[in-house]
Order: sequence, then structure tokens, then C-alpha cells
Amino acid sequence: MSDSWIKKENEMKKGDEIAALIIIVLLVISTAGVLIYKNRMESSSRIALIKQDGKLIKTINLSTVKNSEEFIIKYKDNDFNKIKVEKGRIRITDANCPDKICVKKGWISKPGENIVCLPHRLIISIDGKNSNYDDITR
Repeated sequence: MSDSWIKKENEMKKGDEIAALIIIVLLVISTAGVLIYKNRMESSSRIALIKQDGKLIKTINLSTVKNSEEFIIKYKDNDFNKIKVEKGRIRITDANCPDKICVKKGWISKPGENIVCLPHRLIISIDGKNSNYDDITR
């Protein structure tokens, strides 16, 4: 085999160079898109929606919370959920339900996350500022 054959094998053809360039550009654009989306989601205000028996009982803008706050939501006679709120996050710290799955869930802070206490029919969910609700839901 001659040296000219080895040279030609290692050289990229014009079409290969264009394909490689297109792939690199697409990777850069998609990475930038993901980073921009992630940054927007983190900077948008987050609203905690607290519902019991399907009814909205309290909303908290987690982006504007300055100091840690705790409060209790009662259900029926002696049932309760103790909720703690800090800047950007919320959790149930105590409850007298049998399994305490809601307490074990821990902190939630991102849109789409939720805490559910089935025995007390309580749901805490995080909503981003740009979510589309109709007037009845709000």
C-alpha cells in the first residue's frame, strides 16, 4: 500500500465536514435552549397551592417568603398537618395520620412537585408563575 492511500483515508471529505459542523451547531443550540429553560424555571415565582377536600384553602408565593413560618391545618375533629414554609420551599413537618407519608416526602420547591396526605385529604402542590389556570380554578 502506498502513502497516498493512507492520506486519503484520514482526510475528511467536504460532506463529512459539513455534517460534523451541523451536528456541533445543533448540540450547541440544544444545550443553550436547555440552560435558558432551566434558568427561567428557577427564576419564575413559585406558588404553593394548599387544597383540602378539593378546595383551595391557601396560596403562598414561595418566592417572596422572607422568614420561616409554620402553621397548622386541621381536618375534622382532632386531625392536623403542621406545615413549614421557607423561602422557595414548603413541607409538612408533622401530622397525626397513620403512615406519615406526607411528612416523609420532605421539602418541595419545583413546579409540578406535590405532597399528598390521603387520610386528611390534603394536597400541597407547587405551581410556576406561567401556568395556565382558568378563572374557576383560581
